[in-house]
Amino acid sequence: MTPPRRSAALRQTADATASFLDASELLESDLKTPRRSPRMHSNSSGVNKPYKSPFARKPSINNLGERLAQTHLPTGQKRRSTTAITPLRAETGGGGQHPLNPESITSPLRAKQTTTSTTPRSRKSYIVPAPLPPLGLPEIDSDSGVSSQGSIDDFDFCGLSAEAQNIYKNKRGITQLYDWQKECLSDARVRKGDNVIVCLPTGAGKTLVAEVLMLREAIVHGRNSLLVLPYVAIVQEKMTSLAAFETAFGIHIEEYAASKGRLPPIKRSATRRSIYVATIEKANMLINSLIESGRLDDLGLVVVDELHMIGDGARGARIESMLTKYLHKGRGQVVGISATLTNMGELAAFMRAFVYSTEFRPVDLVEIIKIGQRLLQVDKRTKELKHYADLPPNALASRDPDGICQLLQQVIPRHSAIIFCPTKKNAENVAVMIARAVPKQLREVRKTDRQALIELIREEGDGKTEEALERCIETGVAWHHSGLTHDERKHIEAAYVSGVLCVLCATSTLAAGVNLPARRVIIKQPVVGRDRLRKAQYLQMIGRAGRAGFDEKGEAVTIVRAGPEERMFREMLAHEEMRCESALAAPEELASLVLDLLSLKVATTVAELDAVLGATLLVQQKGAEEMSRLITATLDTLYAQQLVERGEGEEQAAEGEKTLAVTEEGAAAFGASVAPADSCVLRKDLLSTLKSGVNFSSHLHLLYIVAPYDLTCAIDWDLYYKEFSSLPDSEKALLERAGISMVRIVQQIASRAPLHEGDTALRLYLALLMQHIWRQEPHVEVAARFGVERGWLQAALQQTVSHAAAIARFAERLPTTLWPLKLLLPELVARLSDCTRPELAPLMRLDLVKRRRAAQLHAAGYKTITDVAHANPDVMRQRVENLGRYQATKMIQSAKALLRDQIDEKLEEMAEMGLSTEQLEAMRGTMT
Repeated sequence: MTPPRRSAALRQTADATASFLDASELLESDLKTPRRSPRMHSNSSGVNKPYKSPFARKPSINNLGERLAQTHLPTGQKRRSTTAITPLRAETGGGGQHPLNPESITSPLRAKQTTTSTTPRSRKSYIVPAPLPPLGLPEIDSDSGVSSQGSIDDFDFCGLSAEAQNIYKNKRGITQLYDWQKECLSDARVRKGDNVIVCLPTGAGKTLVAEVLMLREAIVHGRNSLLVLPYVAIVQEKMTSLAAFETAFGIHIEEYAASKGRLPPIKRSATRRSIYVATIEKANMLINSLIESGRLDDLGLVVVDELHMIGDGARGARIESMLTKYLHKGRGQVVGISATLTNMGELAAFMRAFVYSTEFRPVDLVEIIKIGQRLLQVDKRTKELKHYADLPPNALASRDPDGICQLLQQVIPRHSAIIFCPTKKNAENVAVMIARAVPKQLREVRKTDRQALIELIREEGDGKTEEALERCIETGVAWHHSGLTHDERKHIEAAYVSGVLCVLCATSTLAAGVNLPARRVIIKQPVVGRDRLRKAQYLQMIGRAGRAGFDEKGEAVTIVRAGPEERMFREMLAHEEMRCESALAAPEELASLVLDLLSLKVATTVAELDAVLGATLLVQQKGAEEMSRLITATLDTLYAQQLVERGEGEEQAAEGEKTLAVTEEGAAAFGASVAPADSCVLRKDLLSTLKSGVNFSSHLHLLYIVAPYDLTCAIDWDLYYKEFSSLPDSEKALLERAGISMVRIVQQIASRAPLHEGDTALRLYLALLMQHIWRQEPHVEVAARFGVERGWLQAALQQTVSHAAAIARFAERLPTTLWPLKLLLPELVARLSDCTRPELAPLMRLDLVKRRRAAQLHAAGYKTITDVAHANPDVMRQRVENLGRYQATKMIQSAKALLRDQIDEKLEEMAEMGLSTEQLEAMRGTMT
């Protein structure tokens, strides 16, 4: 009987996999890997849904059998049949020993050790190590007892209408819910609006709970929601995910990250509510603006993801400050999503919340520790290490001493892997090492898709990119860290999810970043930078293994060196517990919160401050007496900084009843969201600059004024000398009055002494760098000229724009002394954000549009936002070179959102003029 077509495809997959494991002749410079089976996109409920890749331009690409049939081996070439069958080959139907049999791990190695190869001198021949034994375990019941999925026919989604339920199910492809999701959303306390902290492992389905509650708030309760996420990248990913809800439910999804987000938000009509998706910093500013404008009651739900970060330094202090203000002034529900903490009771008391906890994980996770060639398994309950297996000798030890290739052999190309490395440079080196070990026979697999990815990355870099990265991508491997630009990272992430790439070498930031699961996670060393790996970081990393909808199981392997490193790692596993400590005790953080409370008039006396701050997490941990002492010390500091003053005639009043008022300088610090101590330095520098005069022969002096105080980089002193020497004499004279002279630069060149944050010489160097961006020079060339990473340059520009905007707000609150900057800086901020030709500036506001893409759109006839909003994505793809459907659709959606916001802003202005709701809705109809 002729086997069905799918079986043939699987046999071809087995052949390709065997070629990966059995090849003995490898090229170092230009090798490729086969693609794996189509990846499944995870939705909120853990139900599999095919991922639509931006690289899948032809239907055949999504069919594993057809793709491999087209790209496996050249016509007439036969694979050698004498090679020993590997465990992975057996797993895919190639016969031989079963992969779960530990004995099978030795035979391939012996077969290889007896094989010799004669190759030309230009090639290198070495022994390919045997594959790692499967790291699977029998399925273990969840501790919570909610590991099954249940029907959603009898579940009303917290009161959503039947129509809304059907829309949501269709948009998310949901057919089943986990029992814990139904139980949590059915809880009477959640339904009536009580605050709740949900504790669960990574990948358990938290997204669905948050989305259902936010939709309920908009559709049923008619109020807005705020979703707080830790990083800009996660906000942008969530914006894409939630975009489908805008048209379907008639709501707005608004981004508050980096330079995006209006403060206060646009006041929409009562029939169209918003979900604000914000970073921690922007969420705090958003809450402030809503309190200041008297609109906090419009916000009915605040969802804080990664709530356990409340103990994480300045970012944690922002979370605590934001929640303190909302819990005191707001009338809505707060939902926190957190990892399990030992002091969860303190956090729950602060939030006035109950705790819903589950240990359920939809995909079984196996933790393995690799010490030398020994594999040890982590016991789930005791956290002790027990012997699992011994690997054969590492034949690639000279170039791969950690044995990473051994750990990858049984995973790729059918599945995916993420390798967490201590540093960015190490991630790049590991990616190059793996790429060199990928066999020549498979270089043609998914060649078109990988080349398309390279072209996309080149386009982001104005036609240039790193050759090493291109070579890695050609093999299905890439690195992922902050040295890449945002768009480069997004392209690599999309390619990884779609299966074009199967190995990512990343730094620890990826673990807490975007949703990129893997069948196997490898931690190259229990170190982050120069610090030892903490328990929270470890759990985040291994949590990426085996996410629901992607894999049937997950495996996490940590490579540990015997000796002190092993002892520290064992101690971390067994004893280190996760708890959060309030970060508000830091003087600068408490001062910022006190200034916020006084500026917003949430508190106007010492007694009222005691009452508000008495409900913080800090008081739960330190006590009321310690808080009173801290408040007194903080007020003394703010008095000395002339940011806060006592009310007139208050000398005789009791201490607790004394009225407190914010000075003009304090109001400026609050309005600009600048820390109190920093505001004093900023005001002094700005007044000094204006007193000595501003040079308008170029924009360099203004760029120096807005250079961030906390931005640093390595300085090329020879380049610094060259850049300074080329300045006009008038600018040199002005800079000399600021303490930056040619003599000082020469002295610095001789001493090579490092510069510290805020140093005037360092800020001038940053201004010289930004001047090249201002001149519209390609970012790739500027980065190469100054010896910085492209990703750093992009982040530095973004930080400079944000700082310039803050100074503009600061100057606006001090019109009598800083009025020139109030007039000059807004235009500088707008120009610095775009740095492009005036006719392209409007198009640069669109998502995924940079200078080169804006020029392409303009040349293709899409000259305005309106042109793009009314475009057809298929027609746009025909007119614009190298434009994928996803990109075209995203640009059109972004253009429509911009037009919608412009309309709503006009309607908001008309509402302030006294127009009725009916008149406004009628005008909306004519404008849209």
